[in-house]
Amino acid sequence: MTAYTIGLTGPMGAGKSAVAQMLRGLGARVLDADAIVHQEQSRGTVGYSAIVQRFGTKVLGEDKEIDRAKLAAEVFADPRKLAELERIVHPRVVARVLEARSMLPDDAVMVVEAIKLLESAIRRTFDEIWVVLASPDEMIRRLRERGVPEAEARARLGHQHTNEEFRAAAHVVIENGGTRDETLAQVRTAWDLAAAKALARRTRGSGT
Repeated sequence: MTAYTIGLTGPMGAGKSAVAQMLRGLGARVLDADAIVHQEQSRGTVGYSAIVQRFGTKVLGEDKEIDRAKLAAEVFADPRKLAELERIVHPRVVARVLEARSMLPDDAVMVVEAIKLLESAIRRTFDEIWVVLASPDEMIRRLRERGVPEAEARARLGHQHTNEEFRAAAHVVIENGGTRDETLAQVRTAWDLAAAKALARRTRGSGT
């Protein structure tokens, strides 16, 4: 047996990180797949070398580290390039997630926040998939607040699943278009059910 594992995903700007922070406060062990990607792209790693070999030094900043904005501009407008980047990065993320899960007790709940979760093979390892959603206008507004131009925000969202596709893949849907308290109430209810399932599975496994 392993820790009960939840995959947390949703479109850019939907509020996955806010929900992940709420889950940390409720006791979840949260892994940020985007942070893992950043680590695996750092200078000196195999991922760094593979990315520079494929996309060239034009994706590097002045410090010779990968400039994530430049890399995003290079791949998001070209589905083929995006798929090539994902083939470089995803296996390393999967390995890190599985390693972290193996180190947790059986009644723990681990949450993996990942924007590309539905496309990754790691999807099959999760006990539940949670999706965070907001309206397209709200997601674009949030992305603009982060400094993403509206045209680029729309282009990025256009390369992701629609809200309906995310909803169809979910065990749990968190509607994050209202107040923080409204979102937290949804998260707490879903968390209580997941924690109970984790405990019940451990009990069945121990035969008590």
